[in-house]
Amino acid sequence: MAATRRRRDPYTILRVELPDRGLAECVLDIAAPVLESLGPTPPPEEARRTVALAVDVWNAHVTASPLWGVQRTKPLADLEKKARSKRARTGLAEVFEQMAARWKAEYRFDPRLVGDWSYDPAEGRLTCETTLPDGVEALVPPPLETRVRIGGAFLDEVQIHLTASSLLGFPLEAHRGEVASDGTVTIRTKMPTAVALFAEGRLPPIDGATTDVVVGGKELQGLQLVGVRCIDGGGHFENIELVLRPSGDGGLE
Repeated sequence: MAATRRRRDPYTILRVELPDRGLAECVLDIAAPVLESLGPTPPPEEARRTVALAVDVWNAHVTASPLWGVQRTKPLADLEKKARSKRARTGLAEVFEQMAARWKAEYRFDPRLVGDWSYDPAEGRLTCETTLPDGVEALVPPPLETRVRIGGAFLDEVQIHLTASSLLGFPLEAHRGEVASDGTVTIRTKMPTAVALFAEGRLPPIDGATTDVVVGGKELQGLQLVGVRCIDGGGHFENIELVLRPSGDGGLE
């Protein structure tokens, strides 16, 4: 099923986790088929012109995307019109379509824009400044030692549906973990978070399969859920305690 996203309010700040892969490498990736077609030692000006087009294609598609706030479709429309113009150099329309298709297939969820850039044709190296659309900020994850992870999911990122179009999650401070001297791990979290973990198969049933946990920045492997306890949170019983032990350590005492 294809993922869908609602257009966000342009007056809000959108914080997104940026891809690990460098922006320059991504831009060169959409230019790669064209650069390769120029041969092992392409003419410097032709190579630079190809990279310049890749930069324009990248930026135009990002600014035209509905994912990052106010859409600005004119740069993309102008670029496409120029590529299809009768006065355009031979093959430019095909090159534009090839780059655009590669961006849509691999990078359409990437919010980064190319700022100032330079290209060294001799080494095939692109250097560029990374900027973001207005209203978009980079999401910097909290330090690992402050987070709790179960079955590969950080609890502050776990969400559960409230309605078909809204989700409920809980912030970093809602989840805590402790490790006892005997290796027993006790994790306090919110009830909806625990339900989501069970539903997604990240937290196996009591005395079931093992799972991996991160607490205090340390990864603990082969833990088995041995106890679940509901905690009174002001009469709402919204908190829950999960107790896990290394596999084979026995049940709760």
